[in-house]
Amino acid sequence: MSNSLKASDSGLAIVDKSRQRLGWTKTSTARWWQDAHTSRATLRRFWQGDRIQREIFIAICQAVGIVNWEAIAELSHADLESIADIPTLYRDWNEAPDIESFYGRNQELAQLEEWITSPNCKLITINGIAGIGKTSLALALVDRIQSKFDCLIWKSLQTSPSLISLLNSLLNSFEQGVVQNIQQGTVQLIQQLQKRHCLLVLDGLEAIFSQAENLSYGQFIQQLSRERHQSCILITSREQPKNIEINSKTFRCLNLKGLPKKAAVELLQSREFTGKELGLSALIQLYRGNPLALKLVTPLIQSVFGGNIAAFLSQNTLIVGDRLRVILKQQFEQLSGLEQDILYWLAIWQEPVSFSRLQTHLLISVDPGMVLEGIVGLERRSLLEKWISDYEPSFTLQPLVMKIVTDELVEHTAQEIHQVVQSHDIRHFQILRTHWLLRPGTDDIAGDRILNQLGKKLWRFYGATLPEILNQILLLLKGQSPLAMGYIGSNLAILSGIDLV
Repeated sequence: MSNSLKASDSGLAIVDKSRQRLGWTKTSTARWWQDAHTSRATLRRFWQGDRIQREIFIAICQAVGIVNWEAIAELSHADLESIADIPTLYRDWNEAPDIESFYGRNQELAQLEEWITSPNCKLITINGIAGIGKTSLALALVDRIQSKFDCLIWKSLQTSPSLISLLNSLLNSFEQGVVQNIQQGTVQLIQQLQKRHCLLVLDGLEAIFSQAENLSYGQFIQQLSRERHQSCILITSREQPKNIEINSKTFRCLNLKGLPKKAAVELLQSREFTGKELGLSALIQLYRGNPLALKLVTPLIQSVFGGNIAAFLSQNTLIVGDRLRVILKQQFEQLSGLEQDILYWLAIWQEPVSFSRLQTHLLISVDPGMVLEGIVGLERRSLLEKWISDYEPSFTLQPLVMKIVTDELVEHTAQEIHQVVQSHDIRHFQILRTHWLLRPGTDDIAGDRILNQLGKKLWRFYGATLPEILNQILLLLKGQSPLAMGYIGSNLAILSGIDLV
């Protein structure tokens, strides 16, 4: 074999994707050529497609996590004969996304690698709120451990494929024929997982949770975790799969939190900040180290506030980019009525609330078991923050979730008032009947965040006629039972008393 190699065009594309996952530049990241024990000039020659020393070529590939350098090289006939006996890995990465950068997560990567390389581990899930970096972490993990598997397949579920279409796509990766039913497809897939030591990545499982096929997917995942095979399935999702025993020998679950401060600072430095700005730590804490949220808010801070983070924070607001807003709003709309009620109460209180306190504020008596199930469901979706005290756990909302739920609360209550004004039927009141909007312990009613936001929204629509309209609605409550009125009268009376001019 020749002692020099050059990269093919397709090989350079693979390397380009791998370096993007690491957050490296093509030729300006010193660590790259240092890890490869070469020079920047040689790395540039590599990108130009020039022939370079074979050992250096391999080292450049390995530095970004590519073990099968043969897939990168443009090999001659003699080269191909020399490596004919070397086993090759099968990869189906067409659906793996590109990522802009990746920071930190060393502890999570080490934990995932320990699990995925342990005997009998068949299923691993990475769960977390939208934007927290689940897909990026999965890509970094696969780059790190790819040499330990004979087969790597990445499938994105963001298009919400039916289970039968997913099975046929997977079987096509194994060059198997089309199947007509789920049972047949699952059996054939497991047979392939038994033959090969395969890593199968299912990215974005939450996309199918609103489908009628949710149950079929759940049963499919359970079967993959229970059947005997030598492969591992890695799932990313905003929700934990139901009815699977977590942290057993076959199933492990990583609940992904925000970036630690050091990694978050590195991310912000890549967005034209120095890392020494006043308010930097507070900004990271406000967004709980959510990488996507930080990336979405930084352009606004740069353009509107000239990069002055403290000036942005002084506005006492939280900006949620359109991309995150859409995702979180969709997730909220998929919740049960009780789960939405719990989130509304937590948004109103704006502080950690215990289960017993939450239970006493529900207008209609609900089985405590159902309330507990609601809290567990919200935790499983990474929408809650838990606070542990000496007495009992308390729950509140992540700031991003608090913002979305507050906006939903204001929007829906305003709609309820519009409907009652038009119909003169108080049965349209739902949230205003079951939720007391005034935050407990509030002295400055006009300064109450939710009531003030709702009042201003109504004022923009009704103008100076708002007090009269609210009084007319109050007249509709005369003669109504206490249960029918609930909190309606108290909420409208407070809104009538707020000076919004």
